[in-house]
Amino acid sequence: MLRCVGGVSGPLIILISATVTAGGVRAADAVPPAEGIVAESAPIDQLRRDAEGGNVKAQYVLGCCYNGDHGCAKDPAKAAKWWGMAAAKGLADAQFCLGLSCFLGEGIPKDVVAAIDWWRKAADQDQMDAQYFLGLSYHTGLGVPRSTPLAIYWLQKSAILGSNPARHLLVEIGALPR
Repeated sequence: MLRCVGGVSGPLIILISATVTAGGVRAADAVPPAEGIVAESAPIDQLRRDAEGGNVKAQYVLGCCYNGDHGCAKDPAKAAKWWGMAAAKGLADAQFCLGLSCFLGEGIPKDVVAAIDWWRKAADQDQMDAQYFLGLSYHTGLGVPRSTPLAIYWLQKSAILGSNPARHLLVEIGALPR
């Protein structure tokens, strides 16, 4: 599956996410714990609590963690669960990732039509990768009726946002010069 959080990987993303979702509390602002109190076992514990508390970004990042992208053990069912929660609340990146889970049948039953629906929701919010996959779907006719005009429409939107695969496919289709 594609990486869902770009640029930063490994345990660092967990620490960053936990800090962001915890409200940006700085160490200097914290009161030292009383003797005998053990600090959190890991930043992922805070991330999980935030996700369970309904924090949409924490739900998305936790899904990415369970995707195995950030040093956590891969668990596709848990990834799909957390992405599903964030996707239902309208987070475009989670909608894209959930669409991939549906398309591949990772962690949930394979459902190409559901994948297309999630990609369309994300694409409507200018999620570049969802626009590309939606355009690719229209180009191939997988999950939707084949439509070159709709393929070009979505691929152009993705290319404008910087997608090189979308540009290459537009050239292949003949919608861009070589």
